[in-house]
Amino acid sequence: NRETSSAPVSQETSYTTLRQTQSDSVMFNSFCAYRFPDENKIQLFKGNLTEGICEGFVIAPFDLSEHNPVSIVSLQECDWSELSGIIQFCDDSASLFEFPHESTTRKQHKKEVESIIEELDGNPEKKTIAAKVILRNQSIDLPKTFVRLCKEFPSSFIFAFHTPVTGGWIGASPELLLDCDQGILHTYALAGTRPADSEGDWDKKNINEQRIVERYISRCFEKWGLKPECSPTATCKAGKVEHLLTRICADTSERITDLLLFLKDLSPTPALCGLPKEESKERINRLENFNRGYYGGFCGPFKSPSRFSFYVNLRSVRFDKTRWCMFAGGGITPASDPDAEWIETERKAAGIIKNLQFVSQL
Repeated sequence: NRETSSAPVSQETSYTTLRQTQSDSVMFNSFCAYRFPDENKIQLFKGNLTEGICEGFVIAPFDLSEHNPVSIVSLQECDWSELSGIIQFCDDSASLFEFPHESTTRKQHKKEVESIIEELDGNPEKKTIAAKVILRNQSIDLPKTFVRLCKEFPSSFIFAFHTPVTGGWIGASPELLLDCDQGILHTYALAGTRPADSEGDWDKKNINEQRIVERYISRCFEKWGLKPECSPTATCKAGKVEHLLTRICADTSERITDLLLFLKDLSPTPALCGLPKEESKERINRLENFNRGYYGGFCGPFKSPSRFSFYVNLRSVRFDKTRWCMFAGGGITPASDPDAEWIETERKAAGIIKNLQFVSQL
C-alpha cells in the first residue's frame, strides 16, 4: 500500500525555471530517495520534474498560497552507485527560493521571539513558529548521510531530493502531514518539545501547544465534511527531543473533491506556522532573516488521490555542492522564554547535524 496512473491535481502558478529545465539534455534532472518510518527498504529514483501533484514524488513549499507543489515523475529506480556523484551537479542557482546568506544569530532569534510574544498580546490561543537557520560551507556526502539518518532515526521518514526548482534537501521528519490508504486519511497532531527521556508530566505551555494543533487539524477535517477520530495523546521520541502526539484519522467517503485545496487548508499546520495561520505567516515573513522555501512544506510519494503519503519537511538540511544550511524552529506562545526557545532549536538541530557526513577535501 506504499506504491507511488497519472492523476494531476489542480494548479495555478507557472514556473519559468521549470519550463526551462524540461529541455535540458541530461540523463535526468531530478532525484528523490526515501525510507518510511520503521521500515528497512530505501527507495531511490531519478525522473523529470513537472508542476502540480502528479504520480511520483511530490514536493510542496511552506507557503502553498504563493507557490504550487512540483512532482518528480516518470520515476526510474536507481542505486547509490549511479548517484554517488550527484552532489557535484547540484547547482542551486536556478532554484525558486534563494539560499540563505547567513546563519541566524542568538541575538536575532531572541529579538524575533520577543517580538512575537509582544504581538501575541497574552492570548493563549495564539502561537507563531520562530525558526532559525545554521549555514556552513561544507559538501555533504549524500549516500553516507542518508544511511546514517536511517540508522539514527528508525521511526522517522528519511528523505532526500534535488530538483532544479527546489534545490537539494535531506532530512529525518518525525511528522506525518497526511497519509491516505484506500480512502482512509491518517495524520498526526505533533507539538510540544522537551529533552528526550524527560521524567514527569508535560508542562502547561507544551500541552497547550499540542492542543492548538489537534483542534486545528480536527476543524480542517470537519470543514470538508469529515469526522476525525483522535487517539489518546502520547509522547513520541525524535532523536534528542520528544513531542506530544495525537493520531487522527477519518474516512474521506470521497468528500475531498480538490486535494490541493484541502492541503492548502491543512498545511502548514500550527506546528510549523502558527495560529491564526495568515497572521502567523505574515509575522514569519516580516521577522525572519531568510525565506523558508520548502522547509515546513511537505514531500512524499503519490499514486492517486486515494493513495499517498506526505510528510512535513522538518529536521531538514538544504544543500548544494559546496554548502548546507539546517533549519530548526519552535512554537512561541505568550508563555515562551526566549533563552529556552534558543536552547530548544539547538537541541533539535544537533540531532541532525551530528549525523551529517561530508565529502573529504583532498
